[in-house]
Amino acid sequence: MDTTAITRLQQDLLSKVIARLKVENAQAGSSLNESSLAQQFEVSRTPMRAVLKHLVAQDIAKAVPYKGFVLQVDAASIETIGSGDNEQPDQEQLYLRLLMDLFFGEIEDSFSEKELQERYQANRGEIQSVLRLLENDAILRRSPGYKWQLNGVLNTLDRHAESYRCRLIFEPATLLEPSWELDRELLERCRERHLQAIANPEKINASQLFGLSADFHEALVACSGNRFLLNIMQQHNRLRKATDLVSMHLQSSVSKSCQRRLDIIELVLDGNNQAASTKLAQLLENDIRVMKRTYNDVMNVTRAQREKLINSLVAKSR
Repeated sequence: MDTTAITRLQQDLLSKVIARLKVENAQAGSSLNESSLAQQFEVSRTPMRAVLKHLVAQDIAKAVPYKGFVLQVDAASIETIGSGDNEQPDQEQLYLRLLMDLFFGEIEDSFSEKELQERYQANRGEIQSVLRLLENDAILRRSPGYKWQLNGVLNTLDRHAESYRCRLIFEPATLLEPSWELDRELLERCRERHLQAIANPEKINASQLFGLSADFHEALVACSGNRFLLNIMQQHNRLRKATDLVSMHLQSSVSKSCQRRLDIIELVLDGNNQAASTKLAQLLENDIRVMKRTYNDVMNVTRAQREKLINSLVAKSR
């Protein structure tokens, strides 16, 4: 990717944005919200706008009048800046591996960068990039000195259940907000991606299925017109990734899960938000049951079985 048209600072920011898109397995058609991204990476909107315009110039994104920026290609196909074929491990693989190890309690609640370098045979830059992503997700926080601290949101069933109950309270209600305004183009793109997944379920891995789910929930909340609700939804999507990846890898049917969401999309496109809100609440209730069942199952397996599960998840995310 040619980065000569942007400053060194913007090149660094561009690398972080692309890394985040890859970690989230963002698909073509995903929205790139300038304000949200600027907040996420703790920069002003000016450098973020420059990065998004650069992505447009590279035909990776496009600017949509009055709507912002939209990804034109799947994140997996975007060239990673400064990466070589033999760089090991890739950032998105390292992120997922660390996330899974934190989820299963394979890493202490407090650890140093050096400990991670030795554990994953990665260089300092790779470890720092992944730690910054996890810090932005509020999964980790810096401790005094050279330590990092787990925020305590990943690896207890009660906290996962609390997160889902919180979504059950606010997410269906967003469809009934007075400020609701249908973004038909956004929801139709979301519908198309779900139809493609249903038509070719064997091509969808757990990471891609999670991306479809995250995009669906964020698209609905985005139509509420309330940026605070959208920020909450985005944060919940980041925090639930470990749990949902395990659940989707072990138990989810691509066709069934996509069809449930597709039914809600069709109701919204038809203007029947009340029925869509009810169905969304039912979907979340089902997700809670599946999450609890999966969590209890995976927490009772042997360490060798966990390791096999993690390796399978990481391999299939490639």
